[in-house]
Formats: sequence, C-alpha cells, structure tokens
Amino acid sequence: MAFRHPPIEARAYRPHDPDFRRRFLQAAFVGFLGSLGIFWGASQPTSPFPGFSRQAIAMTPTTPPVWFFGVPGRSAVPNLHVAPSPSFYLALFAFYCGMVLLMRSWIRLGRLAREYQGIPVRLYAWVMVAWTVPMLFVVPLLSKDAYSYVAQGEMMSRHISPYVYGPSVLGTGGNSYTVLTDKLWWNVTSPYGPVFLALAGWIQVLVGHSELGGLVMFRLVAVAGVCLIGFSIPRLARAVGRDASTAFAYAVMNPIVLIHLIGGDHNDALMLGLMLAGLALARRHPVAGTVLVTLAALVKVPAMVGVIYIGWDWPGPAAGWKERVRYVFFAGAIALAVMGAVTQAVGIGWGWVAALTNADTIRSYLDPVTALGLGLAKVVGAIGLGSHPDAFLFAFRAAGAVAAVSIGLVLLWRARGGASSLRAIGLTMLAVVVLGPVMQPWYLAWGVVILGVVAEGRLRGWLIWLTVLVTFLGVGDATYFVGALRSVNIAIFGAAAAAALVLLIWPCWGRLRAGLASFRRGRVGGPAELGEEMGAGL
Repeated sequence: MAFRHPPIEARAYRPHDPDFRRRFLQAAFVGFLGSLGIFWGASQPTSPFPGFSRQAIAMTPTTPPVWFFGVPGRSAVPNLHVAPSPSFYLALFAFYCGMVLLMRSWIRLGRLAREYQGIPVRLYAWVMVAWTVPMLFVVPLLSKDAYSYVAQGEMMSRHISPYVYGPSVLGTGGNSYTVLTDKLWWNVTSPYGPVFLALAGWIQVLVGHSELGGLVMFRLVAVAGVCLIGFSIPRLARAVGRDASTAFAYAVMNPIVLIHLIGGDHNDALMLGLMLAGLALARRHPVAGTVLVTLAALVKVPAMVGVIYIGWDWPGPAAGWKERVRYVFFAGAIALAVMGAVTQAVGIGWGWVAALTNADTIRSYLDPVTALGLGLAKVVGAIGLGSHPDAFLFAFRAAGAVAAVSIGLVLLWRARGGASSLRAIGLTMLAVVVLGPVMQPWYLAWGVVILGVVAEGRLRGWLIWLTVLVTFLGVGDATYFVGALRSVNIAIFGAAAAAALVLLIWPCWGRLRAGLASFRRGRVGGPAELGEEMGAGL
C-alpha cells in the first residue's frame, strides 16, 4: 500500500499574516500553560516527580532544604501506608496535563514551521525562552543525578578523586551529600569526564559548599548547554540545506530538552551543546571543531561519535574510503592530545575510562537489552534449568554492544557528509542508547536532538512518537510514587483520571477520528505519521 505524508500547503511567511499569528500565538501560549502545569504539579509538597528521596529527608535531621519550595519538611514526610493527600492528586493531574499541553504545542509549532517558509528563528527562540522560565524554578525533576553532581563536585573541591572513591567517602548517616545521592552510586566511581568534574568542583567552591547553591548552578549549566544547542542547530540546518526554524522547533524545543535536560539539571545538555557547536564549527574549521567535540566527550564519552564523523567528512564528499579513514585517525589523534592535556591539567587521571564499566550497577527493565537478558533468565529458571541472570545479562549486553557498533559502522560507511552524516550521527547515538547496558529517558536526547535537524517523512513521525513516549518515562521518587499509588482513594483517582481524559481528548477528537480514518485508507504514512496528523488539530 502506498502511503503519503500528511498534506501541508507550503506558503511564504508574512509577518502580519493573521492566520499565522493566531495559530502561532495560540500554540505558544498553550505550551507556556503546559510548562506552568509541570512546574505546579512538581511543586506540590506530596508530588512524586521531584528527584529527591523522602526517606533521605526523613533520616537526615541536619539536611538543609533541597529546594526553595515544594519540599516537605522532615516532620511532614508522607507516610506510604496511608492514603495520599489531595495535593498528590493535584500534582498528578497538573503534571501530566502540562506535559500533554506542552507536547501538543510542540507538534503544532513544528508543523507551522514546515507550512510557512522563512519564519525567523528568533520567533521560536522567544517561545523557547517563555517555556523555559517555569523550568528554571522547578525542583530537579525525575532523577537524582543532580544530587550526584553536587556530591562529586564536593569531593573535587576537597581534593578527593571521584575516580577512586564514591560519594560515601564524604560520610554516611546524617551526611546530606551522600544521602541525597541515589544509593546505587554511593560506592561507585564517577563515569563523567574530567571537564565536567572540574566544573563541578569549581561550582561547589563558588557556592561555598552549599547543596542548594550547587543545584541552582547545575541548573544554569544545563541552560547554558541548551543555549549552545539553540545557537548551533540553525547553523547546522542551513549548512545541510534544511529550514532553520523547523530544525529549531523539532530539536531545541523538544519536550525531552525542556523537561529532562533543563528540568532534570542533566549534564547531557552540556555534552550535546559542546558537541553540536563543534560539529557546526567543523564545517569550516575542522581542527577547532574537533577540539570542541573532544571537550564534549570529556563531559560524557558518547560525544566521541562526533570526532569520528568530523574526520570522516573532513576530505570532502568525493573522497575515497582510504582517505576518509586517514582523516578519522588524524581527528582521533587531535582528540587524544586534547584529552591528555585536559586530564593532565585537572590532575585526577583517566579513571573515567575504567568507570565506563559501572553500568552493571543498574539493572533496569527500562533498558531493552537488560530486560531481555533478565527476562529470559527468569523463564529459564521457571522451567527448572537453573537461574543464571548474570550469564544471560552478560550475553545480551555483549550482543547489544556488537549490534550497536555494527549499526554505527554501516551508517558511517554510507554517510557522505551534510544531512546524511547528521542523520547517521543521530541514528548511531540512538543505537548506542537503545542497545546499551543502561537506558535513561534523557539519554534519548543524544539522538533525538540531532535527528530533529534532518528528520523528514516517516523518520520525523517516528521522532515525534519517540519523544512523546520518552517524555512520559521516569518518575522522581519511585518508591514514594509506587507506595502512594497503592494507597490512593480509587474514587478520587478515577474522577481525576476521567476529567483529565475528557480535557485532553475533547479538543482533538475530530482530528483523531479523521487521522485514524486516513490511516485505514492508506493516506497517512503509517503510525509514525499519525502523530503529526493528530497534532495538527490539538
């Protein structure tokens, strides 16, 4: 069956077009309401979405506040054995409704950018600023990583190498640096590069060894990383013949960037910002671009994929594979020299390389490879053949690594510069995440942001669906969330869920029916394209 993309009548952008202004301002305002909803839902005292642990707050009588507001006091930590308070339901309702409003606005703005050719990027940039403002003030969302950054920065500020010791070296029991960090990482060395750890140490010195001050500064670091992404994406888009505003909408304004990278204070924002800036710079200055991408890899290692592609594209699209390989080695030599110089300057050695094997600390069914390995081990054990989870996990993770490398090499071989190389980088990053030993929702930003520049047709549709799925993955205090759900008042929970369903489905019911009908008639390019068809009417 032949599929066609959702029809879009492309037209020239006119600043005073009333139809464009109405649709653009409406989408921008609804997205801002969504961002406010996320902020409000996460700021309720019994909200499950902040990353801090309530048990940690309860067991550390000397812990300073972990945020300015929305954090329960030590004497008011919710009891998991009683029904949650009304603010719990309000938090669920506001947070998830806010996420859907934000996503529907993101889809509509992306469609507008494709429909009206030549929209100035600054219009989208101002909307991004408005959507980001609530995320600046929200407590770190959906992850405890920010507390690990603070603990490792504190270690650096006291000349304790995070490549030798875990955060527990700072003390246990009432020590807030340790207890606020996820217990999984208490005795695990850091996998982050020396650039990030040096920055973390400077931050803790700058804020006077304050946990709260450190969290604020890491939020600003994430924002700086997203600013670098926003600066680089339009330049990359123009360099490969793509519309800059469309790329900005799908890549920079992506809900994963707003909710996970900025809201979660993740250092992935800094890694991506440096990497994309380096890729943009490498178009004219490959040596300088290689240096920037190497600095990104010294935040988190996966950015090294960018160094490989800078070398591969260096000699130009007409070059043969032998010449490309020589330049890959040349770019690698530059990267190795930069790594050596930075590592020597920071003075904590190459321990981050050994720490890359720390992924075995986490065994999450969210990761496909881990889920397959552990799931098959349970099946084998259930039929009486013995329980061998470690063996199955090792085999599946090894197979996943081989598959990811193979996919990456095939994509590299087919890349010929320009859009094809950006597409290959994005798909390679996604393969590394999906087939790797650990998959966190914000890791998907590595590929999604890059693919947002060049994705078209079905790939763009699948990108939208992946973003929607990933944005909903992750809960801050999972233990509290699960315990609260076990004790909810079913009547109140059902009423809130029904109200949310009506609120979210009613505005797009007509478009949903039309989209499903078009899909059945073969007029929409598969389930991936259906997301955009529905989003046009949200």
